[in-house]
Amino acid sequence: MSELVIVILIIALLGAAAALATPPGRIPLALRGVYRILKKDRGECAAPPSSGPAPLWRRILAFLLVVFAALIALV
Repeated sequence: MSELVIVILIIALLGAAAALATPPGRIPLALRGVYRILKKDRGECAAPPSSGPAPLWRRILAFLLVVFAALIALV
């Protein structure tokens, strides 16, 4: 049971890191392919909306979450 909790915690930390690293107004990388397919099906331009990179503090926090998840996985 404790291994399951650890795996869920690691997945949650990595998901939070991915959400933080995604620039505001953009779709997370894992969902961009689905977004393009749906837009093509509707006959719209398939390119996702573009914006600049995420703020530095969010990228640093995302990196720290990934490091924390790796530490939990190794212990």
